[in-house]
Amino acid sequence: MLLFRENDHVFARRNGGLHPQAPVTASSNEFKSTAEKEDVFDRLSMSEKECKVAFPELTRDITDAVGRGKFTFEKSDPEYKGLVQGRIKGGKLYILTTAPDTTPEILHQRTAILHQISRALSTAPSALPDTHFAFVINDSPKNNSWAFARPNKPSPYNIWLMPSFAFWSWPTPTLGTIDDVLSRIASIEHTTPFTAKIDKAAWRGTAWFNPLGYPRLRHDLLLASKNKSWADIQKLESVQGKPANALPIHDFCKYKYVVYTEGVTYSGRLPYHQACASVLITAPLTYLTTTAWSIRPIYAEALMQGHAKVEQSKTRKTLELLPSVADWRDANAVYVAPDFSNLEIVVEFLQAHPEVAERIARNQRETVVGGGYLSPAAETCYWRALIRGWAGIARASEGWGDVRGERFETWILKEVVQRREGTLGKSSGPGAPG
Repeated sequence: MLLFRENDHVFARRNGGLHPQAPVTASSNEFKSTAEKEDVFDRLSMSEKECKVAFPELTRDITDAVGRGKFTFEKSDPEYKGLVQGRIKGGKLYILTTAPDTTPEILHQRTAILHQISRALSTAPSALPDTHFAFVINDSPKNNSWAFARPNKPSPYNIWLMPSFAFWSWPTPTLGTIDDVLSRIASIEHTTPFTAKIDKAAWRGTAWFNPLGYPRLRHDLLLASKNKSWADIQKLESVQGKPANALPIHDFCKYKYVVYTEGVTYSGRLPYHQACASVLITAPLTYLTTTAWSIRPIYAEALMQGHAKVEQSKTRKTLELLPSVADWRDANAVYVAPDFSNLEIVVEFLQAHPEVAERIARNQRETVVGGGYLSPAAETCYWRALIRGWAGIARASEGWGDVRGERFETWILKEVVQRREGTLGKSSGPGAPG
């Protein structure tokens, strides 16, 4: 897809032709037709103003980060696990250092992120500011860096959320690009009304992969749902090294209720679950991602107030950054206790009140998919807002010197060759002074 501006019109190259597009003047819930909405959601060249109009809630975390004020951005140890340090200069992406990681997951994820940044730069309708930056690919967010997740509470660390690597692609054929998965989910949602969905709560995962705040989270989920008629909740099993009971990610949308569990910090399945017109059920989030900001949770006790006595699901007194709602009509997810002691009564309540369940489920898909927050346009809008916000308050220290780094286009070609030759190591980012 090639996008560019000419005479104040936006053009998109699709299906071999150029099609002029008018500037965005309506928010995502005000478009005249589905076709108009989908056309806008595919656009990668939105201006800053157009992005704000189309996706009014997109940059809440960036606004919060900018509000923390200016800081000095120091150069970090290039050996730090998962770390990539780079710079943007003249609208081009340069690589300064990459950690000497050999773990396939880290290599894939950092490459996907760099591709996303490069795409956001190359499709920008106006120049983005020069800046130095750093991001980390691991489950321990680093101060003064971009990360996939940050704590859902006030923190002394200056962590800026970046979009998931999934917005480029997973390397596995069962997932691939997010738009392909969303297309499969859309097919399910278009052919399966909520009333026809499986009346059970679904989950798959590994039992030992738990957040630090809830070290028994998944174990307790399996315990609370064992042999229950309302549950299709299983730990992943394998036979001769192959998954025996895995569910394709889109098939979760065939269930009325989908349980989300965090990993060490977050789980990469969240945006896929958010695309379902199903009730998302989760313990109170301990970490936030860019798409988690679209969640409007209602606590179990608020959901069933006046109907049933339910275990308290709030577990800490600290201020949560993601606000909850008090009215189920406004909710698009349900918070249950981290030990899942009230999961059964919540599912049974939703089964007994299908109008409540369907409203919460519909709210989720309408907010996330209907609002375009998983779209290519939203992704590039977010990246450019992140770069602008960061550049406005990050002051590069003298320790960075004047090294320009290596152009991403060159770096990625070397990366491919090194992987094939088995010589992949760290990059010190040699380059001309900038």
